[in-house]
Amino acid sequence: MVTLDETSSMWIVGILALLLGIVLGSISTNALLSRNSRTHKLQRELNQLSERFADYRDQVSQHFMHTSDLVQEMTRSYRAVYEHLATGAYHLCTDETAAPTLGHQTPEQIEAENNEGITASDADYDELEELSSLKEDLDTLLGESPRISDLDVRFKTAKDESLQH
Repeated sequence: MVTLDETSSMWIVGILALLLGIVLGSISTNALLSRNSRTHKLQRELNQLSERFADYRDQVSQHFMHTSDLVQEMTRSYRAVYEHLATGAYHLCTDETAAPTLGHQTPEQIEAENNEGITASDADYDELEELSSLKEDLDTLLGESPRISDLDVRFKTAKDESLQH
């Protein structure tokens, strides 16, 4: 058998302690590196989500700006149609008592309002009353001609009847 003296046993304990230190060091280094890489991965994901959110916010902002522009354009178009109908009703209907008026304004009043911007009559403006008056005037102008909604209902019922057997 091999006898161990004090010097050789010290060497063996030192080597075992060195190996144990290397193993424990590599385990702790591996744990720190994996935690650090996970932190970097989460940081990259956070940055990507932040960029996507900023892009989305910009898209929403652009969408609503474009919607606002379209609504303003629609308002201008509505006003142009209104003015066209008003001037047409004024010029085409020669009998003053039978002439329907759209908004009860003459073309001169409409032009003066366009030139002045907001008039004193705008303060008393009631949009619901104006729209109902406009509908009544258009109904008077159109008379008994069929409406699109009437034609659509007739088409749908005729289509449904043809499918039934």
